[in-house]
Amino acid sequence: MKFNKIAVSAMVISAVAITAIVGVTGMKAVKAKDTEEELTTTVQVAKQDIEKTLSATGTIISAEQSTAFATTSGSYPVAEVYVKVGDVVKKGDKLYKLDMITMEDQLKFQNQALSIQNQQNALAAQSAAAALQNAQDSGAVSVNDANRSLAEAQQNQLVANRNVKSADDALGDARRAEDNAEKEYNNAKSEYERLKNTDGTAQEDLDKANERVNQAKSSYDSATSARKSAEATLSQAKDAVNSANRSLDGANQAAGKAQTDANANIINQAQSVKSGELSAKASTLSNQQEIAKTKEELRKAIVYASQDGTVTNVNIKPGQSYSGTDAVVIDNVTNLKATADIDEAQIPNIAMGQKVRIKTDATGDEILTGTVTFVSPTATKNSNKTTENESTTASVSKSRATYRVDVTLDGTNEALRLGMTAKMTFVIASKNGALAVPSGDIKTDVDGSKYVLVQENGESSKNVKIETGISDDFFTEVTGGTLKEGDTIIENSSEGGNDAVLESMGADGGIYLD
Repeated sequence: MKFNKIAVSAMVISAVAITAIVGVTGMKAVKAKDTEEELTTTVQVAKQDIEKTLSATGTIISAEQSTAFATTSGSYPVAEVYVKVGDVVKKGDKLYKLDMITMEDQLKFQNQALSIQNQQNALAAQSAAAALQNAQDSGAVSVNDANRSLAEAQQNQLVANRNVKSADDALGDARRAEDNAEKEYNNAKSEYERLKNTDGTAQEDLDKANERVNQAKSSYDSATSARKSAEATLSQAKDAVNSANRSLDGANQAAGKAQTDANANIINQAQSVKSGELSAKASTLSNQQEIAKTKEELRKAIVYASQDGTVTNVNIKPGQSYSGTDAVVIDNVTNLKATADIDEAQIPNIAMGQKVRIKTDATGDEILTGTVTFVSPTATKNSNKTTENESTTASVSKSRATYRVDVTLDGTNEALRLGMTAKMTFVIASKNGALAVPSGDIKTDVDGSKYVLVQENGESSKNVKIETGISDDFFTEVTGGTLKEGDTIIENSSEGGNDAVLESMGADGGIYLD
């Protein structure tokens, strides 16, 4: 409940009186020219400390809170809950357990599949190794056969070349023998003709000479026949050499092809072995990864506390399928802070590091202090607030954004509990020893400038323009103008002054009933 306007007006008058006693403001002076004249109230300009504040209602919360939940990829029934609200837990304590029998069965199937896959991979590797060995063996046989044929062709070529040489030598001998036989034959014919043409040659000598001619002719014919036979043999030997050369070329090509084919077949089989090994590794790795994922999921079956604290909320029960993020809430009830949602119109005045005064019903008149440690950059929620215009008969309701502000308390208090209402006063600005005047005594000229009415010589008065700075609930800082400490200000009427102060404070004046 808050004070009404009349009560606040009384407090304003009392505040001014108290201020005068302690020397912060000037003493009131009441002068009466006659009984019919109005009473004139004055106050002296003095220096004092001024604070610009913003009041808000917030809540006491834990400065350290965690929401424990299973980070599983699926939703599982809750098997057991180990804690209840109010339990004190340590970091690492078990909070609850999920029923993951489906994942346990899946792990069994995955292990069986991996075992079968390993057996298949072993058989495939044996088959590929046998094929490679066969390629190596058959390739070696083919290459050996081709090399053997090549060696035989080389030997045949060597023999054919030797035969050619022998035939050529034989032909030379045959030709020389033919030449000799021809010479013998020609000599025998010449001797026969000489004897035949010589008178007195005995017939017997002539017959002998003719017989020698016939014998020489027969030897010559035999030599000619032997020479022709040698020529035929040489021609055949040369043909054999050509054939041997062709055979050797073919053997060379066959040997090269056999080696190339053998190498290609061996390489293909070796690649098949390697490909099989890589495929086996890939399939095994894939199965192992799935098993690892399943095991990791199973490791999340039991959820543990991530901090020391007290269980303040349990949103699960056995048999319930739960995948929310706040299954179990843990708060540090000894480390508290205050939080409030600040209206969009006031949030620009809140900054990190600002000092805050806090009161709660539980702590009574004790004022707790704290510091702004968090200002939300985005709206945290929308709240319905009513803003009144100048008319007292009309109001407009609209949705307004609010921004969360957290305040870290400077100390601890045994009386504080989570969820308590906190009356928070944010110190927006402050000035020590500021020249100040009552806010209700400041007037605004037609040009928008501000001034106060200053009394001179106890009789006359004049308007003195001023420049203003920060204001608290009652006073405003004077930052410029000719007003000086000790000047006497003629105040507004009591009712008008109080109303002006109330207007500057807001409808409720920012004052709470303790």
